[in-house]
Amino acid sequence: MKKILLILVALGVILPLSACSMKSMQEDQSRQSKQAQLLEKNKQAWKKEIADADVIESDGLKDESTYVGTTLNQLKNHNQALIKGTVVNLEKMQSPKNMAYTKATIHIDKVLSGDKTLQNKDYFVALNGGVVSFDRWYANMSKPKDFDHKMLIKHDEFPLPSIGSEIITGLMPIHLDEPLEYNSALKQSGFTIKNSFAMDGAKYNFWIRKPGTKKYQLNNPTVRNSDTQLAQELTKLTNQINRKYK
Repeated sequence: MKKILLILVALGVILPLSACSMKSMQEDQSRQSKQAQLLEKNKQAWKKEIADADVIESDGLKDESTYVGTTLNQLKNHNQALIKGTVVNLEKMQSPKNMAYTKATIHIDKVLSGDKTLQNKDYFVALNGGVVSFDRWYANMSKPKDFDHKMLIKHDEFPLPSIGSEIITGLMPIHLDEPLEYNSALKQSGFTIKNSFAMDGAKYNFWIRKPGTKKYQLNNPTVRNSDTQLAQELTKLTNQINRKYK
């Protein structure tokens, strides 16, 4: 009789736990399904946005930052947060004259170091390259006005990540109080100090894992394919990131 009671007690514990586990699994599958649908919707919208744009290959990536982290400790100490995230959307945004940026929505899957409150939230970042009008890209130049002519600016040192790609990078607080044309463009595009972050040194400290691939790689192919001392140091850092955060 005692054995039967013990079995019944055990079943009474196991069954609720199994039910909770099953519910959690179903909720996780539902979230993944909704995210997949959202990513596909955003991919189609971005594809439509750039479909009729003339592609301009630019080798002059303007990066005001001089910071380059070559170790994980440097990245962790320099940034408010070092994060692993997913690019869930890309959108055309207002850009300063003769420049092009893209409004990217990043879902923070995991905070690797720093402010843990950012985890599982979405934030905006401005990425180099993107869609601008002909007259905006050639502003202050002796070119005819053509507001409707779209240009897709691609930088060889910072290819735009595709929607659905996973990234690892550092995030810094965004400062919008200075009267700069860049800050004005950000504000017009919906960036605030609460919903956005800046990236310091993304030209060298931005790693990407494309859908269907197993490893992160430095997003800058120019550095990635060179044999400079900096490239060697960043290759070592990339290998460390793949060992630790793969």
